[in-house]
Amino acid sequence: MKEQYNYITMIERSSSIIEELYKSSVPLGISEIAKTLDLPKATIYRILITLAKSGFVEKDENDDKYKLGTIYIKYSDKVKSQIDIHNIAEPFMEELAKEIGETVNLAISRENSALNLSRIEGEETVLVSKLIAIAPYYCSSVGKILLSYKSKEEIEEYFKESKIKKRTINTIDNYGEFLEEREKILKNKYAVDDEEYDYGLFCVACPIINSKKEIIAAVGFSGPKSRIEYKGKENMIKKLILYTKSINDKIGIIGI
Repeated sequence: MKEQYNYITMIERSSSIIEELYKSSVPLGISEIAKTLDLPKATIYRILITLAKSGFVEKDENDDKYKLGTIYIKYSDKVKSQIDIHNIAEPFMEELAKEIGETVNLAISRENSALNLSRIEGEETVLVSKLIAIAPYYCSSVGKILLSYKSKEEIEEYFKESKIKKRTINTIDNYGEFLEEREKILKNKYAVDDEEYDYGLFCVACPIINSKKEIIAAVGFSGPKSRIEYKGKENMIKKLILYTKSINDKIGIIGI
C-alpha cells in the first residue's frame, strides 16, 4: 500500500510540474517551481531529471532552467489526428452502414493491435456482436491493413514477438505467408478477413491516409459471410473504397 501511495504521489507531483511549465511563458528554475508547489527542491530536481531523460522536459544548459520538451508536439499531433479522424469519418461511416446494411468500424494502431475507435451498427447479428474492441493485426481486416503499411522489418518483428494463434483454417499465421498477402493488400488498397478471425465472419477494410501520405487509421465493414455474398460483396467493397476516398479527400483538404 505504501509503495502504491508513493507512485501515485510522484505522478501527481510530476503532473503539477508539467502544468507549471505549461502555464509559464518562460523556462522555470528548480527554486521557482519548488516555491510555487511548496515542495522540496530536491524532490523537484529528481522529478525534472527523470522527465528530462524521457524528453518530457528540456533543460537550458546556460541558466539551468526547464521548459516543456518537443515530444509534446508529437503527442498533440497524434491526439488531434485521432479526434479529427473520428469526427471526419463518422458521417461517411453512417452513410455507408445505411447503404450496405452492415456494421462499419474505424480503427487505429495501438500496441501491435487494431483498436476500434468507433462502430456504426448495421443489421443485427450475433457474429458482429462478438467483435472485440482490440483486434489482432494478423487476422482482422483493419489489423491487416494497418500492419501491411509497416516496413517488412517491422512486420517480421511483429510475427517473431507476438503470440500468433491460428484461429481458423484460413488464418495467416506466419511472416512469409503474410508478405504474399501484403502485396495484394497494397495493390488493391483494401484487406479482407475471409473467416480468418472467426468462422462465418467476413470483413473488409481500407486505409485512411493523412496529408503526409501516412496511414493513420482503417475503416471497414463486417458481417456474416453468407449475407454479404448474397448482397454482392464486390459491390459492397466498391462502396467502401468510394466512402474511404471521401474521408481521405476531406483529410487532405484539412491538412491533417
